[in-house]
Amino acid sequence: MKKLRQILLIDDDAGTNFLNERLLRGLHIAQQVKVLTDGQQAYNYLSEAWKVDKTCPELIILDHHMPILDGLGLMEKLNWSGKLNNVEAVFLLLALNTSKDDIRLFKELGVQEFTDKPLCKATAMDAYTKYWAGDTVKNEKLL
Repeated sequence: MKKLRQILLIDDDAGTNFLNERLLRGLHIAQQVKVLTDGQQAYNYLSEAWKVDKTCPELIILDHHMPILDGLGLMEKLNWSGKLNNVEAVFLLLALNTSKDDIRLFKELGVQEFTDKPLCKATAMDAYTKYWAGDTVKNEKLL
């Protein structure tokens, strides 16, 4: 089983980040787990990463409700800026208290997977298996 290069975890709750980061590291499915606490930090991080080496974390796990820029705002900003063009990343939303209308919007903006907080081992492994099963991890596309 090949490891993902990077998982990006975006959530403003320190306790949730602690649990989710520990779970993801314990699964040994990624070389790196990067944690950020709001959507604006994530937007800046992704923008800079794409400028420097044209790569994107393969799995981006984001919370809906965050200060500064929430998950929906982040997805809108990434779409409006064109930053998601030619990027293969799986987005998994931590959808606690998220309405059906918001779920529909997230889907339209490119979020593929949804789960409640905190992330559980079965959900993480299901997403990994669904998108990266087999001997190779899908290649990042260059921007």
